[in-house]
Amino acid sequence: MGIDLQLLGIKAIQRLANRFGVQVKFPKECMMFGMSPERFQKIVEDDGKILNRFFEEFKASWWDVYRNSDVGMERMALAQEMRLQNHDVVLDVGCGRGYFSIAAAKVSKFVVGLDLMNGLGRHGWWRNFRISMHELDLSNKVLGVKSDARRIPFKKSSFTVATAVHSIRNFQNKTCIEIALEEMKRVVVKGGNVVIVESLPMARTKAQEAHLLMFKCKVKYTTGELDYLPKEELVEMFKNIGFKKIEAKELNYNLSAAPPLFCLDRYLSSSLKESERKEAKEAYDKAIDMIKKWGEASPPAILVNGTK
Repeated sequence: MGIDLQLLGIKAIQRLANRFGVQVKFPKECMMFGMSPERFQKIVEDDGKILNRFFEEFKASWWDVYRNSDVGMERMALAQEMRLQNHDVVLDVGCGRGYFSIAAAKVSKFVVGLDLMNGLGRHGWWRNFRISMHELDLSNKVLGVKSDARRIPFKKSSFTVATAVHSIRNFQNKTCIEIALEEMKRVVVKGGNVVIVESLPMARTKAQEAHLLMFKCKVKYTTGELDYLPKEELVEMFKNIGFKKIEAKELNYNLSAAPPLFCLDRYLSSSLKESERKEAKEAYDKAIDMIKKWGEASPPAILVNGTK
C-alpha cells in the first residue's frame, strides 16, 4: 500500500463510509493539527486498515479514495478548468506526491512529473510516486523525472502544456519562480500553455482564515516555503516573460486541498532562537485552536494561464 494515496484516505474515509452505509470511528483531519509524529503515524496505520476493509468488503479502489479526497476533488476540477484534452502532453513542474499528475493523466495523453525532491522529509518520495501510479494503473501514462525547474531537461516544444500546481511556494524565491516560468515557456509548443495554480493570501471563510494562520506560522518558523503571492505579482511575472495571451481566474473550492500540517516541536530546539520559541509556540497554538473550532480549508487559488 503506497503512503501517498493512503494519506488521501484521511479525508476520503468518511465520504466512502457514507457511500457504503457503514460507520467508522476515525478522527477528523482538523484534530490532527498539533499531533506528534508518533500519534499521526498511528492515525495513518488505522487509515490503512479501514481502507483495506473497504477494498475487501465493498470492492473499493484507489480511484475511489482519490476521487473522494479533498485533494483529488480539487486536482480533478483544476484539470477540467485547464481544459486539458486527450492529445495533450503535460509537464507537471513541482509534482511532489503526484496528486495533480494523476488528474492530468486521467484526461490527457501523457504526463511528465518533474521535481527535485530534495526537501526535508522527502526521502523515498520518488518510490512512493511510482507506487501511486502503479496502484492507479497509470504507469504507462506518467513518468517521473528528477530535475531543477530552472533547468528543465527537455528540448523546446516538447509539451503542449506545462503546469505548476500548488508548488511555486516551495521555490527558493521569486527569481527562481520567474526562471522556472521561462523554462516552462521554452518547453511548450507555440500556442501551448503555461499554467500556474497557487493559493492566494486571502480568506472568505473562517476555515480559510484558520489555514492562513497556520500557513503563516509554518512559513515563519520552518524552512522551505514562501508566503502566498498576490494575484497581481503572479500576473506581472507572466507579463515580464512575454506570453502572447494571459488569463487569470480566481477559484474557490473551499476544500482542504493543501493542508499545512507540520509539527512545530521538531523546529523549536534545532532551528529557532530561544527568543523565538515562545512566540512560535503561541502562534502555533492559536492556529490549532482556530482550526479545531472552524476546520481548515485552502484559501481561494489563482489560476494564471499564459499562451506562448
